[in-house]
Amino acid sequence: MQGAPPEQMGASYPHMFLILLLLHGANAASNAPAGPKWQTLSGRPPQVIARGGFSGLFPDSSQYAYQFALSTSLPDVVLFCDLQFSSDSTGFCKTGLTLDNSTTVSEIFPKMEKTYKVQGEDVHGWFSLDFTADQLIQNVTCKQKRTITTF
Repeated sequence: MQGAPPEQMGASYPHMFLILLLLHGANAASNAPAGPKWQTLSGRPPQVIARGGFSGLFPDSSQYAYQFALSTSLPDVVLFCDLQFSSDSTGFCKTGLTLDNSTTVSEIFPKMEKTYKVQGEDVHGWFSLDFTADQLIQNVTCKQKRTITTF
């Protein structure tokens, strides 16, 4: 019975090193002291509120943004939504008063731009109340916002 060829003798060392490193990490994690108590007034974990879902990665208030926020957050996450209504009274989540900054509505319905007075000011754009739910669902898609907020 012969051993491994000389060129393959060291091939198993990296695997053994990784296994030992994994075991050491698992042992350290099991012996870790309990973390400090949450620094909230009640001592419970902080409330996580996802406004618009995970909107840094997906378009704000899109189905994908909400699903990703639910799947990657704490168990008690609260999803916050700006509720808008279509002309047939169907409610949906969409941030902002007009639809043109976060959807493709201006490309799909270029002649449907309207002007409404909002708090005494004229606001131009595409508004959810000018469309039926079917028009929006079947034709319009979400996109990342064009405006950037800086602090």
